[in-house]
Amino acid sequence: MRCVLVVCLAGAGLMASGACRRETARPQSQVSFRIGMGLGGTSLQSGLPVLINMLFADSLIAVGWNGRPTPRLAESWTWEDDGRTLRLFLRAGATFHDGRPVTSDEVLPVLQRALKEARNTDYFGGFAYVESVEASDDRTIVLRLSRPDAFLLNELTNTTIVASDDPNVGTGPFRIVTRVPHLEFERYGRYYRGVPAIERVEIATYESQRSAWAAMMRGEVDMVQEVARESVDFLQGSSEIETYSSLKPFYIPLVFNLRHPILGRVEARRAVTEAIDRSQIVGDAMRSHGRIADDPVWPSHWAYSTAARRYTYNPVAARLRLDAAGLPIRSAAPGQMASRFHFTCLFWSEDPQFERIALLLQRQLSDVGVDMALEPATLRNLIKRIGANDFDAYLFQVNSGRSFDWTYRYWHSPQPGIPLMQDSGYAGADAILERLRAARSDNETRTAVADLQQRFYEDAPAVFLAWQETTRAVDARFSLGDRTNLDIFANIWQWRPVEPTRRAAR
Repeated sequence: MRCVLVVCLAGAGLMASGACRRETARPQSQVSFRIGMGLGGTSLQSGLPVLINMLFADSLIAVGWNGRPTPRLAESWTWEDDGRTLRLFLRAGATFHDGRPVTSDEVLPVLQRALKEARNTDYFGGFAYVESVEASDDRTIVLRLSRPDAFLLNELTNTTIVASDDPNVGTGPFRIVTRVPHLEFERYGRYYRGVPAIERVEIATYESQRSAWAAMMRGEVDMVQEVARESVDFLQGSSEIETYSSLKPFYIPLVFNLRHPILGRVEARRAVTEAIDRSQIVGDAMRSHGRIADDPVWPSHWAYSTAARRYTYNPVAARLRLDAAGLPIRSAAPGQMASRFHFTCLFWSEDPQFERIALLLQRQLSDVGVDMALEPATLRNLIKRIGANDFDAYLFQVNSGRSFDWTYRYWHSPQPGIPLMQDSGYAGADAILERLRAARSDNETRTAVADLQQRFYEDAPAVFLAWQETTRAVDARFSLGDRTNLDIFANIWQWRPVEPTRRAAR
């Protein structure tokens, strides 16, 4: 049977029509699938390079759903010299797609090139304190640092290993057959983690996610990577399509500019936080496809503290706090509402979800006498104004990752030589973020994370609203294995066709 799979990583929305009928795919002896990429929508970055790397090239280390580093091409590693030396031990039996073994001689040029490229930029993340990379034998790579850096392991997860003399020769479960006129892959029979059941993969592009979704409803494709929020309910209960929902490592904050004359006062920020009903934001504006956020720390991380203090919706307390701060409701100029104070909120205008959230926030804050004016902005303009400190507050989505390097980059105050993520005037978490970066044990990490969560609670530099949820739709003819493993797409090499008798039993 020919099994066709399409993955669309763009973010355009679509309400599915109940009139659509799925058709049976044409039989073919080879087990293959097609991955389709939607080129339209509002995605922040192209998912195509990420998808290619998942199929084609592995990294030395991966990051699990719980934030723990896990072995890939490096089977183990050790920290030495008080955290200033990282020794990586390469896996025996791993090979490139041309059959060459993955040895230090092959990996070393890849890491040296990555380090050189990083140093040629303003900011080189987890490579910031790496002084040298060398090989001590055929299976051992040694990285020497000027100071301990817990972010180095995560940097290595972003560095995929391909042959230094041929960018088309990788180390992943599928090897590239051709790049033009479209990408084609075939399974690599010597893949060190196991031979994939899927024999052939094609990547085709669609003009939009809507087109890919329509193709799935016609039975032409077997998967949509990110189902539009409006379409998820339509799929519930379907016997032909399985849905897989999980949180994305992206949270939505309302970020304050602490240079604002009122928002710079911590009591005002705390009052605004108390005035916001985040459960209504998730339920109404996000169609229940999300989860309340308490801070920017990935909630599935092994070091996340569930005992951390949290703000709850309490408009009465918000009013009392604002009164005590000397912010009573005052009459306003013609055309404006009487309010305690006024500020403007930029919001991302190219995703309708953010307008819904902004309108709910505006209504909730008006109930406690705070006047929040709304200003829509395109992605390009929003990023430009955030970098130029041209905002009172903004509403956007922020990448947390499953570790802490993104939290460090985003919430640390500006540093020389590091590209500006934002400059809201907040520096209250700097010392804790430095401790987290230098942590060398689980206990040090847990303590720093708990302190970081407490600091975000006390300082309230933003209202952390919600974590976003993504839903994948997959034809029931495929088994994705253990459904408790929420990182399903990272294990695409393990997907298998389901026997007809097993499909009938579902």
